[in-house]
Amino acid sequence: MRRFLLALPLVLLAACGSTEPTPTPTAGPTSVAVSTELADLADKIDRRRAELKSAKFHTDGFASDGAATEAKTLVDGALRQESDGVTGTLAMELQVGGSTRKMDLVLLPGKSYLHVEGAPMPAGKRWGVYTPDNGAEVRKLLAGFGPGSTIGAELDYVQPKAALVLRREPEQLDGVPVTRYDLAVDPTKMAKLIEDPDTQLQHTQLAEYGVAINSAVWVDSTGLPLKVEYRFELNGKVVKKSTTRFTEWGGAVEVVAPPEAEVVPADQIPR
Repeated sequence: MRRFLLALPLVLLAACGSTEPTPTPTAGPTSVAVSTELADLADKIDRRRAELKSAKFHTDGFASDGAATEAKTLVDGALRQESDGVTGTLAMELQVGGSTRKMDLVLLPGKSYLHVEGAPMPAGKRWGVYTPDNGAEVRKLLAGFGPGSTIGAELDYVQPKAALVLRREPEQLDGVPVTRYDLAVDPTKMAKLIEDPDTQLQHTQLAEYGVAINSAVWVDSTGLPLKVEYRFELNGKVVKKSTTRFTEWGGAVEVVAPPEAEVVPADQIPR
């Protein structure tokens, strides 16, 4: 579990993975070169998320360590945006080298609860509880979502101080009219905006290794995000990718801690 979490070592990325074309700036009315447009979009997204607070989501992720190891992740759950951060429930499936590991995660203010299928646990216990002081393992799991290491952190790349809009186009997403924005993200500029030192260093190294970050977001007419993704690309190959679809914005989401009788402090879990 420690070796192959959602966030694989970024400095080892090499040219492998699936090929996906990188958008190029287009001429005419869809070409956008004004940074204020991205700032307006980011503001709309933030306001709509703050208004509706909750949603269900599905995330599909992929990462390679540059050698023989590739990891695929599927995550389903629900989130609620609180003043002190995101709370949520996640059912995660991690596929590495032909094996599958299933995990469940509950995020609450100040605490995270993790259950790993098949992991050794004290008798009668199913969940380990983590705090900010000992929660490095949980943060590694969440790092696959994006710089903010939380649900929906792919949206972190909708960052007017680090990204440019390459193209915007109208589309249909499950029958809903949306606007798709394709973004090019400068990893060096992004690094300067990230507080976590490890994630900051990773983005600095992405720039050094020539890895490009491309992002896309699909929003409805009000600026509500319905889909978002980022791709790390090296020599035209996708080496890391995360895509999240949001549904049922504003719906009821209840996040509760697991039964206390099934919980054990993380430092008491067998290694």
